[in-house]
Amino acid sequence: MLDVGAAEGAPSRWRSYSRVIDYVAVEPDPRSASALKSAESEGFRSRRVVTQGLWSHSGHIDLQLCRKPLASSVYTPNHEFASRFPDAERFEVVGRESMQTTTIDDLAASTGLRFDAMKLDVQGAEFEVLRGAVASLTSVLTIECEIEFAELYLGQPLADQVTGLLSAYGFNLLDYLNLYRWHPEQFDGTGQLVFADALYIRAPESLAESGEVVQRRFAALALMYGRGDMLVRLARVVRDPEIRRLIAEAAELANASVRKSSTLLQRAARLARLRDDSARAHLFH
Repeated sequence: MLDVGAAEGAPSRWRSYSRVIDYVAVEPDPRSASALKSAESEGFRSRRVVTQGLWSHSGHIDLQLCRKPLASSVYTPNHEFASRFPDAERFEVVGRESMQTTTIDDLAASTGLRFDAMKLDVQGAEFEVLRGAVASLTSVLTIECEIEFAELYLGQPLADQVTGLLSAYGFNLLDYLNLYRWHPEQFDGTGQLVFADALYIRAPESLAESGEVVQRRFAALALMYGRGDMLVRLARVVRDPEIRRLIAEAAELANASVRKSSTLLQRAARLARLRDDSARAHLFH
């Protein structure tokens, strides 16, 4: 599993399954990479930290080091947009770092790994990074990707371009894991939708002839993301009765967990509508 933009460590969804995961973390910002390299292994079966930048091709490119490391990008921050909201200073460029770049395809070749899943959080550079993964995307089953609906960085590709690129490689936009809205007075979950963490996934039906190993891995990833719906659909096309049984059992577990959470969210939404009948349930997700 490949984590591009790993400053905060592996996603919690992945860490719960760490003992069966070969984890590759990519973080070129030296301020974050040093902490990542010195961190504990988090129990992964194997763990590698790559400090090169990823791009659509190999070479060199400047990384804009922002005051807040997590805001650093190869693109220049859009200060006109950021200034409309609190804490715009975090986008202030305090330095530049020339970094050597490689591609996901070259990284896969050098490590000998085929990636089953990816997470990308590279401040507007997701589109270009994915362009360097033409060969690798054939084995990938799920992609968790930050996408922007507003130009946080000048000239960056936006959500529609990322979705269009991944659609061309057989990925469907399944859902948003997190939605980030900005209000001009405070960050309280309301305001303009600026960016999101999106989950892209292959249609389970496309894996009917893919074999047991791929089907098991897809099922594990679907369980990891709590997607009982994907497990139900996969079980319908799997031919091996034992694998089908295991996937169906996993679907029951995932669906039961989601139903509990959904019930709580629906109750919260009903309470909110008692005060404001225009309140939208998705504000609670």
